[in-house]
Amino acid sequence: MKTILRNIALCAFSFCSIATYAQQDRNVVFHMSDKTTKTVSLAGVDSLTFEKAVRTPLNLDLEIHSTYIKEIMTCSDPNMSYYVSYLEKELFDEYYPTDDKLIAEDKQWIEEMAKSYDSSVADMVKSWTYQGNNEEYQANLLPGHEYVVWMHGMDENANSTTPVTKIAFRAKDVDRIANTVTLTAEKTAEGINVTASPDDKTKNYTLGFFPTSKMRDEMTGMPQGTRDYMQTGISSSLYDYLVSNEMSRFFENNAFQGDANITYTNPSRNTEYYIVAAYLDDDAAICSDISQITVNRDGSLSDVTMVKAPAKFLGKTVRRHAK
Repeated sequence: MKTILRNIALCAFSFCSIATYAQQDRNVVFHMSDKTTKTVSLAGVDSLTFEKAVRTPLNLDLEIHSTYIKEIMTCSDPNMSYYVSYLEKELFDEYYPTDDKLIAEDKQWIEEMAKSYDSSVADMVKSWTYQGNNEEYQANLLPGHEYVVWMHGMDENANSTTPVTKIAFRAKDVDRIANTVTLTAEKTAEGINVTASPDDKTKNYTLGFFPTSKMRDEMTGMPQGTRDYMQTGISSSLYDYLVSNEMSRFFENNAFQGDANITYTNPSRNTEYYIVAAYLDDDAAICSDISQITVNRDGSLSDVTMVKAPAKFLGKTVRRHAK
């Protein structure tokens, strides 16, 4: 068998035309280590080279939800450090057309973090990389948006030691429900008193109050609509509950069931606010229309309006390092 392969290789690099050698009835038979064979036709082949396969000890699997993902990371080299991050796909495709550019920026980011914290690059690599087999969560996702997760080995100088492993995925869409939360509000001496009355008192819902001037992505400054702003805030608060496997406590601490009454005290003058309420599903994704009351700059209150789910999910997120 070795003689056959050697002869084929020599022929491939000789001045002879392999097209002449590889007649229609010529095949190469590979005898595999499991005692099976594989036959490959040489018809139409005009060159033959042998390349060494590049292997990586890293493997990445994802458990995908609408507001977060669980990353299952395995590494066959227990002494190797590796780096993991993610970005919305639209931005990833724009910023990182090649793996070399991605690797260079990962190194630059580690170096900048080391300067910012007055630390060594080696210590920063240790803080932001993993070893062995690990499970990690990335929260702060918006339902229906596309993202890319990547990983690669990293030495103590923040140089890449393996090829880049990338997985593109789409966060799950949300199953919308027809239920709504009825809101009423009135001005009092203490502030703005809000009553929420859900039509299904067994389901979890969120109730919030925020100035409209804050409805921008905290990292990019890009404007956000009511749904994306609310969902970003909800999703970003999930991480601690996910890593402690206490998702139920998130709803206990951050959601409501049944009627609720809250007074929002001391709203600032000449500031516009939204009072909002909407149902949440088991992933803490907003799954209903949003009931919304506007507190105008003069302090007056608007009637309740309904913010419908958009036909398409728009907007961008920015790079998050969750470790």
